[in-house]
Formats: sequence, C-alpha cells, structure tokens
Amino acid sequence: MAQANSGTFATPEGQLSFCDSLFEKRSMDGVKFNYGCTLIFDDKHRPFFLDIIRRVVAQKWGDKGQRDFDKGLIKSPILEGDGPQAHSKQSGELWGGMGKGKFFIRPTAQEDAQPQVFYRSKHVQASREEIYAGCWGKGILNAYTYENPSGGRGVSFGIRAFQKFRDGEPLGGRQPFDPDKWIVDIEDDGKDAEVDVFG
Repeated sequence: MAQANSGTFATPEGQLSFCDSLFEKRSMDGVKFNYGCTLIFDDKHRPFFLDIIRRVVAQKWGDKGQRDFDKGLIKSPILEGDGPQAHSKQSGELWGGMGKGKFFIRPTAQEDAQPQVFYRSKHVQASREEIYAGCWGKGILNAYTYENPSGGRGVSFGIRAFQKFRDGEPLGGRQPFDPDKWIVDIEDDGKDAEVDVFG
C-alpha cells in the first residue's frame, strides 16, 4: 500500500533556523543528500500540525494507527523546544530560538527538488542574504507517512518553499546585512575615488 500524503499546505508563521540547507544540499547519512531547514513555532500552533499528522496516520493505518500514534509507536515529526534535539550535542546548550513553550520541525526535500525561497515577491526568489536563521515566515509543506525495517513507522514533513514575512532576532550571531548602512555610491568620473572607509 502506498504511503499517505497530506498534499500541500502552508504553515502558520514560524521562525526559521538552520536555513543554509535551503540553498545547499546537506548529507543526511554520509550518502544521501537533501535540502531542508528547521522551523520553530509557538505551542499555540501545535494543534494545527497534529491535525494534519493524525489525518495522514488515519489514511495509512486507520484507527489502530491512531492508537499506536498516541502510544508513541508511530514517530512524530514534532520535536519539543526544550527536548534533547533542541540542544547542541557539543555544548549541551539550547539552540537559539528554542525553549519551553516552543516546538520545531525539520522538513526536508530530495536532492532533485530544491525548495523555492521567497520574500517580497512571488515572482523573484529571495537572495541568500535576505534569508537567515531568526527571520520569520511560512513553510509550504506536505506531510507523508513512511515505514521501513530500520526506521519503523512515522510521519515526516517535506518542504516545497519558504516565504519570509519579516526580520527577527538573528539566531547564532549572524546579523542581516543592510547595504544602505554600509555601502556608498561612487560616481564614475574617470578617476579613482577617495573614500573614507571609517565613515
């Protein structure tokens, strides 16, 4: 029987993290390369995702699947904002944006299906400089079931696109670059311009 799929949906507003993999493929297991990101949400949005997850679980495994999901026998793609995966394995500290009252998901895309990334226009994709860990926006996702001998049964999220809505506090120290603040226009008069680099 084929795996169940929710079809495409837009998420509520969330905070973007670990977003470099929207632009460059990352190795998931040393062999397979995927695109992806982390999206962090306030707990108030949890019912939205649980409803979608439960629908694909029921579609694939029926009422028994629902009971197995409630028992934790079917893996959920929702991760707790203060749980083990929210902490750095090296330092043990919480990743930026995580904490109590938050949850996060890690949607991925296959290496031949790079997600599209937008900001102000649906006709022009956003630049890498506009998209950073800490900005806010929505993901365009789908939920799907999986089952295999090693990974068992579960639900994952795929990502088709991300749209930035607004800037936010950068996570991990990276500041968004504002060219209006740092870059000056230089007139072309045929001579080398002398510019005060210290402003």
